[in-house]
Amino acid sequence: MTTPVERTRALLWAGGFLIELARDRNLPIGVRRQAVAIARHFPTVEDISTMALEEQAAFLGPSLVSPKEVPAETDMGQFGPLLWSTRLAWPVE
Repeated sequence: MTTPVERTRALLWAGGFLIELARDRNLPIGVRRQAVAIARHFPTVEDISTMALEEQAAFLGPSLVSPKEVPAETDMGQFGPLLWSTRLAWPVE
């Protein structure tokens, strides 16, 4: 069974992975563009924090936790997790 911490960590990892894909010039342009398009609609650290608070407030039980509760030793990739301030330029050839 996936715990709320594991679920939150997976979202943080995936957001960071999208950044890495979008910025990796060794990948085909189509893959990089798809990563940027997905990242535009993917939850950021701030979104995840809000979702965790709203679920607790609604008494639905914590299916997510605050990103601050994810162990600090978790590797979020070269560029870190996806934030509101993350800017991914549309890749051009």
